[in-house]
Amino acid sequence: MSRIRFRVPAFVFLLLVGTLSSALATTSLFVTDAEQAELSTAVVVVRVGDSNVELDVEAQSLLTRTKLVVEEVLYGAAPAEVSVVQGGGTLNGRTIYIPGDAQFEAAERCVVFLRQVEGNWYLTAMEQSKYELSHHDKFGELMKRDLGAGIVTRNGRGQLVDYEAPIRPPLKRLTNFRSLMFELQGQKGGSK
Repeated sequence: MSRIRFRVPAFVFLLLVGTLSSALATTSLFVTDAEQAELSTAVVVVRVGDSNVELDVEAQSLLTRTKLVVEEVLYGAAPAEVSVVQGGGTLNGRTIYIPGDAQFEAAERCVVFLRQVEGNWYLTAMEQSKYELSHHDKFGELMKRDLGAGIVTRNGRGQLVDYEAPIRPPLKRLTNFRSLMFELQGQKGGSK
């Protein structure tokens, strides 16, 4: 447990630095599904709805709010519908892109890790927080995510090094992932 607490401040720091830096690069610390769940308010299966882009007057930047309809709560708690807030978007001919953030397509189904802060919902770890869902006749629902550049991990000596994503990202079965989330929920002391 103390090991995770050591990683959390570094993760949060890198995520903030990456988010606040210019759009040239975003850096975040790789987190396992279990670590990310612990940082999250909820882990949910969702259907993506409409997105709306607005001007954040204070920051003089763009924000995108995407409606997510919650089909199943796997960990934590969430309402039946959330609006996830992300930096960037396109409005009035102006586009701001945040490298390393997840992209959503209307009507797609996915698994997402979410954090609620002061009434707003955010992805816990940018692109690491979204798994696309697809159906396989033999294996059922499968989860997949492609991670881009800008993710770091710790080597055996505790130094930060670039995360090397597998050439073929592994597919996970939703049933196995669901079991992991229920087990983590039980360890947390919640009921499922």
